[in-house]
Amino acid sequence: MPASEFAPAPVGQAPTAVELIERIGWLIRLRWVAVIGVAAFLELARRVFPVELAMGPLYAVLAGLAICNAVYLLVYRRRKGVVRVPGALRTSRLARFLTPRTLLGFDGESEAVAAALFASVQIAVDLVFLALLLHFGGGLENPFLFFFVFHVIIASILLSRRATFFHATLGLVLIASVGLGECFGVLRHYPLGGTWRSGAYADPELVAAQILVLGVTLYLAAYMASTIAVRLRSRVRETLLLSQAVAKQAAELDGAYRRLQAVESAKSQYMRKVSHELRGPLGTIQTAVKVVLQRVGATLPPELRDLLERAERRAGELAEVTHDLLALSRAREGQLPVERSEVDLGAVMGEQVREMADDAGRAGVTVTTDVSQELGTFQGDPRGLAQLCRNLLSNAIRYTPAGGQVTVRLERHGDWIRLQVEDTGIGISGADLPRVFEEFYRAANARDRVPAGTGLGLAIVRSVAEQHGGTVEVTSEPGRGTCFTVDLPAAPPGDGPPPTTGPSPCENPPNQPVA
Repeated sequence: MPASEFAPAPVGQAPTAVELIERIGWLIRLRWVAVIGVAAFLELARRVFPVELAMGPLYAVLAGLAICNAVYLLVYRRRKGVVRVPGALRTSRLARFLTPRTLLGFDGESEAVAAALFASVQIAVDLVFLALLLHFGGGLENPFLFFFVFHVIIASILLSRRATFFHATLGLVLIASVGLGECFGVLRHYPLGGTWRSGAYADPELVAAQILVLGVTLYLAAYMASTIAVRLRSRVRETLLLSQAVAKQAAELDGAYRRLQAVESAKSQYMRKVSHELRGPLGTIQTAVKVVLQRVGATLPPELRDLLERAERRAGELAEVTHDLLALSRAREGQLPVERSEVDLGAVMGEQVREMADDAGRAGVTVTTDVSQELGTFQGDPRGLAQLCRNLLSNAIRYTPAGGQVTVRLERHGDWIRLQVEDTGIGISGADLPRVFEEFYRAANARDRVPAGTGLGLAIVRSVAEQHGGTVEVTSEPGRGTCFTVDLPAAPPGDGPPPTTGPSPCENPPNQPVA
């Protein structure tokens, strides 16, 4: 295996490492622009400016730079994205010296290290070629001497702060080598020629001053550029760490949610099993007691007959509880039976009003209905909607004192049907309103008035409404009554929002509606 290997970046690679690899591609493209630009300028300078250049050596250096860039491009395209490097190289001081610290410590650390090594080699080679161009182009007399600053800035973008100063030092050493070498005759001086006459390259004091100024410029550029780059990388690292923490927390929440789903599913299955097991015996008990009362009830002592009647009522209440538990467990598992057909909600509610007329009479509550003539029919589940109407009507009668009134309204608003059940009962406090649709929840004043109850009726109402693509809301004020509003789509769900106003709003002052 070679010392370093490039391959497609993995999915788990750190975004900052991916960005570094992409910038290497940018550096390669920028080098092609530089090669073409220098070649064009050489031809322009030879023809326009009064200078005499060593064209042969200059083009040879330019060709060498182009060949190196072609090799870089070949490596980059064939094995784009540094993935694997030997462990010794990845943890070496040189690798960690070159790689920005903000890229270390993530899943993509090895990719970032190898990419930093690749970029550092390119920048170092570029500086060597730039020094050769400077040497064959007039040495320290060349006006493009300060182009070394560009590579220092590029190093600050791609590499660590220490690596940036390293390349600034390398550039300064190369410049000093060319300048001092030409000054003391170690290297041949290639004058610009033409009208460009200067002997400054041979003056040690001028050469030293120029090298000093250029060194200060390079180090200042390295400091300013690397400072900005470090701050930007720190922000990126903080963002990345935050995103990883959020992702970890999201994974934990997802796991907790799945476990909660499993627990809820087990609870629903247990509720359904218990409900099925109880329905048969309770039905038998209720039927047997009713038969005894019908056949011999008139001959029994009053105390015994009262005991049997209470047993029948209790059995009926338990049968209602098991029925609600079964319906709720199926709704929670998404298994509530739905048989869609044309439904006249006015007829469904009218049937429930007639069935509960005796209960309303015993409670001393008047039930009135107001059904729009334009109500029409819609596709729905008759059994589920009957249960919805029965639960709302039963609650309204149960929690309304004698002499009170329950009003049922049915209206049509475009593609939506609105059902409102309003009473003048005990009402619901503001603290209890947000929880009325929770399973097994009953408000304190409701428990005081009717001790017996499951707290499942409104939960089933919400399940049926949502199963039909509708919504349910409640407004109430203690001592003045409650109004439940159910909006059901008369057309397929999604054809428009439910109505927000209507000709028959609830008359009791509303608290905060609870969806």
